[in-house]
This record gives sequence, C-alpha cells and structure tokens, in this order.
Amino acid sequence: MPRAGRLVRGAGLARAFGAVAFLGVWAALAAFWEIAVARGWLNGRVLPPPSVLGAYVLAGNMSAGIGYGKVSYGQAILDTLGRVMAGFVIGLLGALVTAMLIWAFRPVRAVAMPLMQTIAPIAPVAWIPLAISLVGLGSGAAILVVVLAILGGVCASAVAAFDAIPGEYVKAGRLLGARGLRLWLRVVLPAAAPALVTLARMSFFGAWMAVLAGEMAGISSGLGALIMLGQQQFNMRLVMIGIVTIGALGFLIDRALLRLGRSLVWWEHRSARQVAR
Repeated sequence: MPRAGRLVRGAGLARAFGAVAFLGVWAALAAFWEIAVARGWLNGRVLPPPSVLGAYVLAGNMSAGIGYGKVSYGQAILDTLGRVMAGFVIGLLGALVTAMLIWAFRPVRAVAMPLMQTIAPIAPVAWIPLAISLVGLGSGAAILVVVLAILGGVCASAVAAFDAIPGEYVKAGRLLGARGLRLWLRVVLPAAAPALVTLARMSFFGAWMAVLAGEMAGISSGLGALIMLGQQQFNMRLVMIGIVTIGALGFLIDRALLRLGRSLVWWEHRSARQVAR
C-alpha cells in the first residue's frame, strides 16, 4: 500500500478509535451513575440517574415556572442559541476590526490596547447589571454580556497574532504592490488566519459561559433560566437535563467550529498532508 494510503487509513482508524473511546467513557460514567444511585452512594433525588432522566425526557413535560414566567425546554434552547450566536459574531467582528486598527495605527494602539487589556479580565457576570441597566431585561442584555465578555480578550489575542506575522511577509507584499486593503486581504489576514481561527474557536467557550451566566442572573429565559427555575422548584431532573444539554450543545458547536476553521485555512492542512507524503 502506498504511504499516502497508509496515512489516510491510519487517520481513519484514529478517528474511529477516538469516537469509540468518547462513547465508551460516557457509557461507563452513565453505568457508574446508575449503580451509585442504586446502592445509595449518591442521592438519587439530587442526582437522578440516566434512566430517570431518560424517562423524564420521553414524558415531554420539560418546563419550569408559571404564567408569563414559564420557560419550556425547546424554547430555552432556541433562545440561548440565538443569543450566543448573535453576541459571538458581533463580539468577534468588533474585536477583529479593533485589533486591525490597533495593529495598523500606533496612536490607536496607544489608546485602545490598554482599554482592551483592562476589560479582558472582567468576568461575564460583572457585566450583567450594566447590560440590564443599558438595554433592560431580555435578549438584548444577554447579547451585550456576550459581546463585552469576549471583546477585550479576543482583541488582545488578535493583536498578538498580527504581531507574530514575520515582517518579511509584509515587506514582500508591499514590494509586489500590495497596499491598503489588498495588503490585508492577500498578506496579513492569510498569515494570521490559523491563529485567528483557533482564537475564534476558543472564544466561543467564553461566549457560551457568558450567555448562560446572564440567563441565570436576571434574564428570565434560556437554558440558564430553565436551570435556575428548576432548582427553585427542586426539579432536579430538569436541572440535570439542562446541564447535560449545555454540555452537549457546547461540544457540537465546538466540533462545527473546528470543521469550519479547517475549511477556512485549507492551505495549512493541505501543506501538512503534502509534508507527510
């Protein structure tokens, strides 16, 4: 078998083994959970086992609250996903544009960079009172919390990615006639793209945690609010379903971002395959 074929087959086997190992770990955890509750090692009222959670899901009555404050499971997922995606895209674009201005203009760097570095360490929950005061309760506040939570850190990291571009790349681009927007599109952004793609993927986790913190601390809808209402009503089945859903959705979105990132920086992976051959 040619070397390239062996590499492809090896990569396929590695992916299959990873999938089996992933499912095996969670299956083992579920089995241990069931046994621990059955033997009294864990409190089944606080940590209902997977069999109880499965029956609860099949019953289809997953909601909390009453009247106008009632939050249903399906609507909570849609609310949270809509908020996190809106805040993530706005925050990412805002941080990238700000980073480009900082890198391109020294006066902007002197003013904006310290500001971004100052707001970067602020925890998402600290932005919630400000967001609610500015735009009121609801999706707008949650989206603003996400934007503020990721803006500073993503901007500072993007500037670092631009700073890491070898100066020879920029000089060569200018010698070949690239100026202004053409230089950015043909030289700077492609050179920084691998780091920026990884940065975007990592920043999603910050956005995900920020929107859930906002929903738990005053925005009365979404998965975060569903968990808080379930806890207040001591509906631990709903709480655990919410926690599992948060983890599963976060994992699936991260996988989607990973695949999207690989397609955006396709030349990196093609070069790696050519080197392997």
